[in-house]
Amino acid sequence: MKKKVVACLLAGTMAMSLTACGGGGVSSNSSTGKEDSKEENSADSEVGVEQTATPQAPPEDAPVGGQFVVQIAPGSLSPDMMTGWSANASNTGFITLMDGYGLTALTRDRVIEWDPVVVKSHEQTENEDGSMTFTVEINDNLKWNDGSKITAKDYLFAIMYRSSQQFAECEGDATGGVELEGYSDFREGKKKEFTGLKLLGDYKFSMTVAAENLPNYYVLGNIGFGPEPMAAIAPGTDILDDGNGCYFNDKFTTDTLRKTLLDPETGFRYKRPVVCGPYQLKKVDIGTETVELEINKEYLGTYDGTKPHIQTIISKPVATETWRDEFEKGTVDFYKTNKGETIDSTLTKVEDGSIKANYGVVPQDQVNEFRFACDFGPSQFPEVRRAFAYILDRDELNKQLTGGYSTVVDCLATEAMEDYQETKDELEGSLTHYTYDIDKAKQELIDGGWTLNESGGEFVEGTDKIRYKEVDGELMPLIIKWAYREAEDTNLYNTVIPPEAEKIGMKLEGTKMDFNQMINHLNREGVEPTYHVFTCGVVLPELSSWWYFFDDAPERMGLWNYYRVSDPELKGITAQMKEVEPGDTETFRKLFVDFEKEINKEMPGVVLATGTDYWFYNPKLKNFVPRAYDNWWGFVLDAYIEE
Repeated sequence: MKKKVVACLLAGTMAMSLTACGGGGVSSNSSTGKEDSKEENSADSEVGVEQTATPQAPPEDAPVGGQFVVQIAPGSLSPDMMTGWSANASNTGFITLMDGYGLTALTRDRVIEWDPVVVKSHEQTENEDGSMTFTVEINDNLKWNDGSKITAKDYLFAIMYRSSQQFAECEGDATGGVELEGYSDFREGKKKEFTGLKLLGDYKFSMTVAAENLPNYYVLGNIGFGPEPMAAIAPGTDILDDGNGCYFNDKFTTDTLRKTLLDPETGFRYKRPVVCGPYQLKKVDIGTETVELEINKEYLGTYDGTKPHIQTIISKPVATETWRDEFEKGTVDFYKTNKGETIDSTLTKVEDGSIKANYGVVPQDQVNEFRFACDFGPSQFPEVRRAFAYILDRDELNKQLTGGYSTVVDCLATEAMEDYQETKDELEGSLTHYTYDIDKAKQELIDGGWTLNESGGEFVEGTDKIRYKEVDGELMPLIIKWAYREAEDTNLYNTVIPPEAEKIGMKLEGTKMDFNQMINHLNREGVEPTYHVFTCGVVLPELSSWWYFFDDAPERMGLWNYYRVSDPELKGITAQMKEVEPGDTETFRKLFVDFEKEINKEMPGVVLATGTDYWFYNPKLKNFVPRAYDNWWGFVLDAYIEE
């Protein structure tokens, strides 16, 4: 199941009951995107030009074939080939391309709508108790890549098993159906039935969103579930419904899931043999960090019928400092950068013809930050986090690293984020700009009670090295353990920040590690809490469900609430954001401003910068349109290759 943790933009409010019908799929030559593809696209006919076209489906006569090579940073590939456990940027694209047939889809107009390739009909009913039921009939021509049919039970299975205690015992994220009626009782084993789910036929079922989760600004996004192959993941399992909701037969067990999901050689978590997305997994070798995908011939297409045209997608581990060199040699098919010197020198080579490339200019959808673990040690205290922000000269660091192609922001936002752009002027006048100021850093620590030395006496500058605070009857030293992976930016930070920390009585202890090791510590997979801060990039979804990210319920901590922050204000504001009526953008953005103000105060992470990316790509790629949020795995679905 691909649970879409994204928002939906709805034009107007939804009627109490709405019915729409579609056929058994949309052919690629009947889609709006195909008609749009008649536009002239200079980047498909010329070399050395900027791609400015609107994203569109490939033309009807586009060839199928070729290979697309994706560079990844060495040590960054996780064994996970499906969602539900830890995830990272290197894996996301491959996983996404194997997912498919969500009930709703994000269109090219950036709107969530029912997917007519998947959904034959749907009906929405508001119930007397305030809950809302969505009744869905799927088309009967959907298939898994092994040729077996996709039925209603595969959709119900996806929701149910990812909401089960059995999946949680496999260390999975068991919050799949959290918005639906009956989730808690089912998750905790109080009832065998998931009362918010009903089986109504081979291809028909219903989902009821609980009254306490309504209104919901992103309701269509939250019920945009995809299927998972019940027969393959849980052999012998069946879904039954006696009228009180769906339940599993007694063949659904933790032992079964452990075998089918977690076996290192055959488990779905690592090998993903049965999928329904545009691509299927041909080969994966973690030792060589090679993932190879090939077209899934059973795939009917995206919401507008678009099917993949590039036959093979393969990863290639490349040290980040040599990405441009490998691109110029033609061993990888694209690279992106936001570093001014690299952008300028590459553009010069493109313009004088010394390298053959086209490019796209894209507002960043991610920020780089120092991400705190806000639930233990010194980093649990906001005064410490704010003091850390004051010892950073973020403006100078940004200038050195990007040459002015990025800007410092004082909240959790990106240049690509529409809510931020629409409220930017208001926010800039009300947020604290954390710039280098040793005196303010010291005052934050004093205000926070970091006034003692290792003996419990008063901290004396020039004599004592490290500040202490009494916490639960014991002295806690102001030692911040920092985990990072080697890169140009972290090498700079490691040079300039520790001496500044010493000036305020803080000790910053850095530990360099590979990406997967850092992810394990971030998610605390098999390790005890050790590090207080991590240097990482954070992709902020286009349509973010902030209320999940700042919910301090135990099941949210880590995989969703990655700061592990428990702040009543953040939780309260984001809960109000969730309850805004769909389409009420004005109210949502007022709350967004309040949310960003609290982020600026609570400081769960110190955002360093966001800016502009330049995507340089091989001109053999046609209809390859870089844009925010979709990333290479979105671009490649529209693209085709002409050598």
